[in-house]
Amino acid sequence: MIDNGIIIEKAIRRIADEYGFDIGTVENALIFSDESLDIDAMVSEGIFCFRGPNDNVKYDNASICVSNKILSNTKVAKTLIPLIGERIRKWDHEDISVLLSLLKKVVTIMELNPDEYPCLQACSINPAELPSEKIPKDIGERYCIWAMDKKGMCLVGIDANRMMHIDDIRKNPEDETLVC
Repeated sequence: MIDNGIIIEKAIRRIADEYGFDIGTVENALIFSDESLDIDAMVSEGIFCFRGPNDNVKYDNASICVSNKILSNTKVAKTLIPLIGERIRKWDHEDISVLLSLLKKVVTIMELNPDEYPCLQACSINPAELPSEKIPKDIGERYCIWAMDKKGMCLVGIDANRMMHIDDIRKNPEDETLVC
């Protein structure tokens, strides 16, 4: 017999852990959603993931499906995305991988809600205004560098999905993936 409570609890914990929220924040996103969430329906739709060699694995697998169902709820996304957006705006410029990770988290939720979030601007995140150290003019005018950390690591590529050191960019001026 499947315990829906365990699946929901694991799904909430999974979202909290993967997105860096406390459990209360995720629970509030569910509870205070303007749109009524049918948790039992979410669990029954995600129950096909309830497989594995033992109950623990089965519950973990089902929680993956249910956590995606939760994140695909527009009202939940509208609660969580601005919180991640605030982290992006407050990024401390220390480690570009942190900024990239935050952007990936936003994009993951956006992809689960494509009608509501067709682009980053729909999340109030302007890719051209990402927090950054000052990008040297000789590089910034020729290449697509979205942001740079204090160590010279840059977020590059048309989708701002790669990292490259500023010195490597200078060494490879013909790298076509650096042009927007």
